[in-house]
Amino acid sequence: MEGCVTHPPSRNGQSTLRGGGLRKSVVLVRLGPVTLVNFGVFVAAGGVVAGLLTASRLEQAGFRLGSPLWVEAVGLPLLVFLGSRMMEIAADWHAYAAAPVRKLPETGFAFQGGLLLGAAVLLGCTWATGAAVLRVFDAFALSIPLGHAIGRIGCLTYGCCHGRPTGTARGVAFTDPDAKAVRVAGLGGVPLYPTQAYASAGNVAVFAALSLLASAGPWPEGTMSAAYLMAGSAGRFGLDFLRWPPMDGVRGLKPFQWVSIALFAAGAVVLAISRSRPEVDFSGWTELTGSVGRAASHWPEAALAGALLFAGFGIHGRKVGRYF
Repeated sequence: MEGCVTHPPSRNGQSTLRGGGLRKSVVLVRLGPVTLVNFGVFVAAGGVVAGLLTASRLEQAGFRLGSPLWVEAVGLPLLVFLGSRMMEIAADWHAYAAAPVRKLPETGFAFQGGLLLGAAVLLGCTWATGAAVLRVFDAFALSIPLGHAIGRIGCLTYGCCHGRPTGTARGVAFTDPDAKAVRVAGLGGVPLYPTQAYASAGNVAVFAALSLLASAGPWPEGTMSAAYLMAGSAGRFGLDFLRWPPMDGVRGLKPFQWVSIALFAAGAVVLAISRSRPEVDFSGWTELTGSVGRAASHWPEAALAGALLFAGFGIHGRKVGRYF
């Protein structure tokens, strides 16, 4: 196994590991033929936080939110789930084409897919209604990184999106047999780069940087969207060098790195377009605080969105990693 290091046996015959170890972190509860995993809790929490903050930023940008927001509460989680699932299948299409009956019931998601499908549908809806597209996208760009950071903590509990083996003290070892790093990659007990934690911290940094940038506004419409696309995709591109599996993609780059390149380029295009757009002001902290309070009144819709996200990402079959 490329990159693995050998560890001397301990007194009980098991390996002595560097770094932290995660045990029994995957399953929330088993209910007969249904297994609920902790990953779904973090995705739901991240989605709710991002959704409420987006609603606040939209109001700050001058939009009047409809009430109630049932269509959004159902549509956005569905788009995130479908897009994430479709991207994961597309990235590993050889395996799915070779054994569809075995592979399709398996769980698996890719954040970039949810982002792309959601953006495409949002683009169509805003264009059809005559809304300022880039202004809407800016509100999402100022909110998504925080929700993404929470979701990546879920990846850490689940053992997915893990790093390559490392011999450094920064490694984290998965020992839960249900963790994806153990049951799929066969890396149980091996210290791995904690790429999930790196991704979470990176998204917090992007969120903080964009928030500070917004506070220095007003800025032309699209500035926040461009900054998010370029910063987020650059971070993901670099992080993939540490993620499992080792490099085996086209011209030495993994599929998601090519997607990151495309997203970075899209951000550069949006930035160029934004120079001729009117300004939008996200700088008022007092106005934002008030908007957050009003967005909280939509808690029933937020709860529904969270429940749908948990259903999509947190419910497995009798075995972890499979729908049935």
